[in-house]
Amino acid sequence: MSGQIGYTMSTAETVRFLEQQGHGTLSLATNNRAYGIPISYGYDEDYDRLVMEFVSSETSKRKRFVESTDEVTLTTYEFRDQTTWASVVVTGSLHNVPPEKVSNRAAALFFHRADDAAGDDRWRNDMFDKEWYEIDIETISGRRGEQIPSEE
Repeated sequence: MSGQIGYTMSTAETVRFLEQQGHGTLSLATNNRAYGIPISYGYDEDYDRLVMEFVSSETSKRKRFVESTDEVTLTTYEFRDQTTWASVVVTGSLHNVPPEKVSNRAAALFFHRADDAAGDDRWRNDMFDKEWYEIDIETISGRRGEQIPSEE
C-alpha cells in the first residue's frame, strides 16, 4: 500500500516550474474583497520578476483592484493525480511597466506563454487597453507530491 506526502521544492525546482508553467491565478484584494483572475506570465529570472500584459477596458474590475492592492499573490499549479502534483505561490508587489521598459527578452517570454493560452485571438481585438505589469517577487514557495510506501 502506498501513501502520499508533499515536500518543499528547492529554489531551482521552483524556478524551473515557474518557467515551465507560464500561467496561473493572480489574486488581488481591496476593502476586504478578493478578486482572482487567470493570467499568462513570463518569468524573468534576470530581474526576479513575473511579467504580464493586462488586457482590459476603462471600466474593468481588474483595473480597480490593481490600483488598490498592495500585495498580490500568483499561484500556479499542475495536478495529474493524488501523488503527482506541484504548486508554486509567489507574493510581491504589482507595478505598471511602460512598454519601453519591457525588454525584448521579457516580452518574448510572456508572448510565448500568452500565445499558448489565447492563440491568434489576442492579436485581433483592439477594443481593449493593453498594459504591461510586473510582480517584483518578495516570497516564493513550492510544494510537490511524491508517492512513497506507507508504513504498516
